[in-house]
Amino acid sequence: VHVHVAEGSVDAGAADRLQGLSTDRWLLAHAVHLDEHAGVRGIVAHNARSNLNNAVGYARPKRFPRVALGTDGIGADMLEEFRLAFALARAEDVTTTPDLAWSWLEGGYHLVPEARTDRVTWSYSAMEPWHLAYTTDLHPTEVTIDGTVVLSDGVPTRVDPGEVRAKAGEQARRLFARL
Repeated sequence: VHVHVAEGSVDAGAADRLQGLSTDRWLLAHAVHLDEHAGVRGIVAHNARSNLNNAVGYARPKRFPRVALGTDGIGADMLEEFRLAFALARAEDVTTTPDLAWSWLEGGYHLVPEARTDRVTWSYSAMEPWHLAYTTDLHPTEVTIDGTVVLSDGVPTRVDPGEVRAKAGEQARRLFARL
């Protein structure tokens, strides 16, 4: 089950409704206003950028035993999410290291274990949390998923990005025309 839980203060009572229903396999998106002792089980998806965008507060994800980084649909750059999650955690506690936010990034493997075999070659060779937290202009140069190269020399091999953007633009115009 993937459920948005206690994202805003208006939903702070979500735990009362979910106690006894949740399992360790649930994905609990946001959990900003979820009491860590409320008895709701699952993996918390920390969506730092989305929480900032929606002005719902800081989720303080380190209080939960199982955390994975998410985007809630705002962007798809998980390294930027990692950097933001680290900066927010450090703003709350200056002793926080990038290793904590990196563990949240790796928490995604609990949700999509087959991603462990994906391979990414980056434009920067030092791929460890302390370097990544402070390095800009980092991008993948090659991505292999299930043995298939889907990005080579920074260019997608299976889709035409221009076509994807054009179709997304068409759909956005269609949706906004309904408003």
